Amino acid sequence: MTLQVPDKLAAQAECTTPELISCLVVGLFYQGRLSLGQAGEALGLSKPGFMQRLHEMGLPMPYSVEEAGHDIEAINRHWPAHPSPVHA
Repeated sequence: MTLQVPDKLAAQAECTTPELISCLVVGLFYQGRLSLGQAGEALGLSKPGFMQRLHEMGLPMPYSVEEAGHDIEAINRHWPAHPSPVHA
């Protein structure tokens, strides 16, 4: 697929071609259309590299309530003497 971006849009956004591609990939990642690995690969980055790119752009990693619940359960399993005050 070839995507044509009008020069006017690129000029208004003050973006280079690599920046526009990065924004497209990040948008697809946030929509759930690309996994972390797929998004990183599309930009020539590892998973941690893509996570770093999001950080550099000031964007948080998507983190659902369900994922937080799993993390709380794991913490409580590994450190049962100090249960989390938050319960999943």
